[in-house]
Amino acid sequence: MSTPIKTGAYLQQIETPQDVQVIVKLIRADKHPDKTMEQFADILASAPTVTLHIKDGGKTLKLDLDPKSDINVTPDNCIDEKDNAILTDVALAFYQQQIIVPEGIAYLYRLPAEPPELRVDVEVFDIDEDDHQLYSRVVFETKSADAGLSFEGSERNPLTGQVFDYGAALNELLKAFIKLKL
Repeated sequence: MSTPIKTGAYLQQIETPQDVQVIVKLIRADKHPDKTMEQFADILASAPTVTLHIKDGGKTLKLDLDPKSDINVTPDNCIDEKDNAILTDVALAFYQQQIIVPEGIAYLYRLPAEPPELRVDVEVFDIDEDDHQLYSRVVFETKSADAGLSFEGSERNPLTGQVFDYGAALNELLKAFIKLKL
């Protein structure tokens, strides 16, 4: 059985000679009701996208976005500085985290949980250089018992099923991510 698309954020860091770019693609499952993870590349191609350009070790930031795309991530139904600030926070937190390797790709999505608990999975991908497909490398299964004040979790290898405790090293990224209202 195929896995349905989950609402979340795709994050990718790219280092160029000029700067470091963090690409954020907003994935909304309700926009793709008949799509599965096997069609993820098609969904990424049409997803609303912003790019944070980072220079000088994070001292200079520039957010690029298509003003016509649906990057509304706050419940106010308008695209404004609040949306830009939240998206910048998510991209910057991804840039600053130390678990996912530079040039890494991650897909963050919420899982069902009873309040005040929150659950977020962070699936890390590699791109195959030959077929240019995304392959799941590891999944960080995270949980917050206090409505997102702190997260803890484990790392699960999707191929072997092995699980390792990774502690709280993704806290800032997860705190920024849960602010997105997708």
